[in-house]
Amino acid sequence: MAFSVPDLPYAYDALEPHISEETMRFHHDKHHQAYVDKANAALDGTPFEEARADDLLRSLDELPDDLRDRVRDNVGGHVNHSLFWTSMKPDGGGQPGGKLLGAIKGAFGNFKVFKDTMRGAAASVFGSGWVWLVDDGTRVFIVTTTNQDSPVSDGLTPLLGLDLWEHAYYLQYENRRPEYVDAWLEVIDWEAVEARYDAITRQDVSDILLRTVSIAGVETVFGEIDKESAKKQAAELKALQGWGPMAKVGSIARAWGELANTLDKRDAATVAELDATTIITAATDLWVIPPGRGMV
Repeated sequence: MAFSVPDLPYAYDALEPHISEETMRFHHDKHHQAYVDKANAALDGTPFEEARADDLLRSLDELPDDLRDRVRDNVGGHVNHSLFWTSMKPDGGGQPGGKLLGAIKGAFGNFKVFKDTMRGAAASVFGSGWVWLVDDGTRVFIVTTTNQDSPVSDGLTPLLGLDLWEHAYYLQYENRRPEYVDAWLEVIDWEAVEARYDAITRQDVSDILLRTVSIAGVETVFGEIDKESAKKQAAELKALQGWGPMAKVGSIARAWGELANTLDKRDAATVAELDATTIITAATDLWVIPPGRGMV
């Protein structure tokens, strides 16, 4: 099945003044089309012509030597640009919500640091390449790639990609790449990025969320615990540490305090709004998941 350039989900001029109509027409119609044409030509008549783009990028090492670089460059260019167009929208920008925002805050501390890290990563790319927000199944982080290399080839899920090839910005910003990066931040479609994050298959934590713990003598579903409940539990257990059979309760008290801080930092109303990895870590530290041994 031959690849094709997807239509833009908005008009060519919809991202102005941040990204000009001229840039969008040239970038989408000329450059993306060139990657598609070269990818189709490279794969035509080979055993791989029916393969999915992502599958090809994940198995570059299995391709013949004379095909590998052409797939990396051109199928990679197609996949990267397809995600790029659908990561932007008119009146975009701002910040994400939901579990993605929590994951970003967990990784970077706050959203401003995330944006500054994206800017710094963009400045570090010499020549042509990309900056990506990716997910490895447990956390989000930022990586850079050169040319049209894709994070898919490294087993990562790209959530958001910033194109740093000159054809993405030179007609409008010339050599002022930082201005282009700032403009691009104003058109990100965070709803689309959130949808990619939410679609990633993760470890099922529904059983953990339904387990109950005693908060001030009241049985409470773990997934419904909020920041105030966690702080209250931390304070009560801290008062007991060092006493007889509760000699090791100090570590549990600290874990409740850390959970309260995590809920606060990630603006999560309850434990259920945290990402799966954080939920499992907290449940393990709090012995919501039984440790298989006694407390003393």
